[in-house]
Amino acid sequence: MRINRLICLPRFRFKRIEHKNDKIMIFASVKSKQSQCPICGHFSTTVHDHYNRKLSDLPAFQNTTTLVLKTRKFKCKNLKCDRKVFSEQTSHVNRYSRKTLRASQLLDSLSIELTGKLGSTLSKQLFLPVSTSTITRIAHKQQLPEIIQPVVLGIDDWAFRKGISYGTVLVDMETSTPIELLQSRDSGDLKQFLKKYPLVKIVTRDRASSYSSAVDEVCPDAIQVADRFHLLVNLSDALDKYFKSSRSLVKATIQKKTEEMSKYDKNISIETVTDDPQNEDSNSVMEVQDLERVNFDQRIEKFNKVKELQKDNVGIKKIAKIVGITRITVRSYFVQDTLSPRVSSRTTNIDAYTKLIQLRLSTEGYKVKAIFEEIISQGFDGGKTQAYFHINRIKTLSNEAAKNFKELQQTPIVFIKPLSTRKLAKFIDVNIIDISDPDERSYMKMLIENISDFRVVRRLVQIFKRMLKNGCGNIKRWIEYVRGSKIALAGLKNFANGLLRDINAVENAIHLPWSNGTVEGHVNRIKSIKRQMYGRASFELLRRKIILSHHG
Repeated sequence: MRINRLICLPRFRFKRIEHKNDKIMIFASVKSKQSQCPICGHFSTTVHDHYNRKLSDLPAFQNTTTLVLKTRKFKCKNLKCDRKVFSEQTSHVNRYSRKTLRASQLLDSLSIELTGKLGSTLSKQLFLPVSTSTITRIAHKQQLPEIIQPVVLGIDDWAFRKGISYGTVLVDMETSTPIELLQSRDSGDLKQFLKKYPLVKIVTRDRASSYSSAVDEVCPDAIQVADRFHLLVNLSDALDKYFKSSRSLVKATIQKKTEEMSKYDKNISIETVTDDPQNEDSNSVMEVQDLERVNFDQRIEKFNKVKELQKDNVGIKKIAKIVGITRITVRSYFVQDTLSPRVSSRTTNIDAYTKLIQLRLSTEGYKVKAIFEEIISQGFDGGKTQAYFHINRIKTLSNEAAKNFKELQQTPIVFIKPLSTRKLAKFIDVNIIDISDPDERSYMKMLIENISDFRVVRRLVQIFKRMLKNGCGNIKRWIEYVRGSKIALAGLKNFANGLLRDINAVENAIHLPWSNGTVEGHVNRIKSIKRQMYGRASFELLRRKIILSHHG
């Protein structure tokens, strides 16, 4: 391969390459015999002088590379031109630059994607070293792309300092790219932008009235879409207010149920059952033992299937494929009339205590742990896991009432720990069986069963969320019901009034596919970039990093 192709600078003629102290020097000149005057555009072939121009290039084999370019000065022959002498230029190098174009593009990318210090550190590892201030200066010099008229525009605010000062980010929703950053969230700045690009047809936004009024004034024909996420956040806040206003009702209900549970607890009586095993029906015990053998041995079903296929003269290979066992196992089943028991070194004498376990399970008050301790004292030679497994098997088959530790933990207790209003807002529309915590599940069930107003609120929330999820529904009817309800729906009525003031955008949020989710993602990206540059970023630098960056 020729050196020209390896270096990939086709407009240059290479003379020699020197390597010294981890540095590569490439001596080159421009191939062209003429050059164009930058003022008048005339070409000239008359060389006045020349000089060497040192340019940093991409590293080669972990060596810093410098391109020594012989640059000629030409005389401009146009008598009307003010420039008499000019230096030749090439497309591989920017004017007045000390780096090749490809090296400059690499540093441009570093300056946008990384902060000054991190960019400087990485540039040294790439053998193209620049200082922290140079990286920042390169980022400031980046030219922002020309804004193309957006058709679907996403608008949201972001925080300079949370709770103190905010800006606005504008996103082209069709390309999912940020196109502009404004220094405030006032309607005035947004109006100025919309006046430059008035052909916006759809605007997705949060519930801020400043954005709504700006769009209505400048682009009255634009369709506004409220963000569904913000609608759910507003609903959650409204529910929180409602449950705070219902604390006295919840407290009274808890007190009433606690008193009922206390009375029930006092009336519980434990019947004693004799411990004599001879009083137990031997037939029922034997029936449990037979069922245990069937359920313990998982092979019986496959064994019966093999014997059926054997009668039909099906081949061993085909049987193995149908049943899902090996051919060796099929052959062993062929010679057996009944399934032989498993032979295992872990076999215990648990069968000897089946009758005793059945008796203890039928006696109210006995726990699994107590039964295990008793059979251990009488000579059981197995482990705890084996014993518990066998006891639970007998318990399941005989439908007895002895509880294990986990079941005891889930038994209703007299004292009921109330949930916070935020938890109530979270669980009010959830299917009760989907609540994982047993205490929270029983608490929500108790409230919904005993407070009729909560059942109404639960239904309203489910209908509202279903409209947002399915993209259909009559939101106006929902608002009318809430506003006209005789129930004291504190918080929810204010929420309904807010929806009514922005009814067109809310209806569009239900029926149109557009959402502000993409803009929210860019707001999170702004937070990430801000943290990288905390205390050092000017607004213009931040603006370039957000608009030009392709990563978070």
